[in-house]
Amino acid sequence: MKKQLTESDIHEVQTLLQNPWFSVRKARIALSEGEPRDFYAVHHARPAVGIVAMQEEKILLIRQYRYLIDRVVWAIPSGGVDADEPPACAARRELREESGYYAGSVRELIRYNPSYGSSDQLFITFVATDLEFVGLDEDQDEVMTTGWFTRTEIRQLIADGEIPDGLSLVPLLMLLGEPAR
Repeated sequence: MKKQLTESDIHEVQTLLQNPWFSVRKARIALSEGEPRDFYAVHHARPAVGIVAMQEEKILLIRQYRYLIDRVVWAIPSGGVDADEPPACAARRELREESGYYAGSVRELIRYNPSYGSSDQLFITFVATDLEFVGLDEDQDEVMTTGWFTRTEIRQLIADGEIPDGLSLVPLLMLLGEPAR
């Protein structure tokens, strides 16, 4: 039977690369007596938030270019949580920055680790309602456009591969599985 790992089995943690968004770490883990193994992982110091903004049975999506996959895609507004910022406040801030909408109400929908085999990144997603358009910042350059979509239209965008990211897919699929209110 394999040994059950605990925190005391983790040794020699080193940061191999550091940037403002994440670091790459190497840790030596004692799998069993005399069998240490090196593990590599991406560490995120702070979580990311995603916001499903809903109004009159429609969901707000943003259109943006994603460099890492070299595609223009639809997604929910999202971004990082600043140091000492509560996730719900980060969700409201990111929604306003990327769409120009202020959310009167936000509720947490789900939090999850999208790739816990290689990263400790945490996604926290919210549903935002009671929306008011307050305007976009003049220097906003991430979002190409925004659009309001029905559940049927979102199902089609997902089927067509137009919403490829897990931060958007998990909460959208959860909400699509619920009956319309």
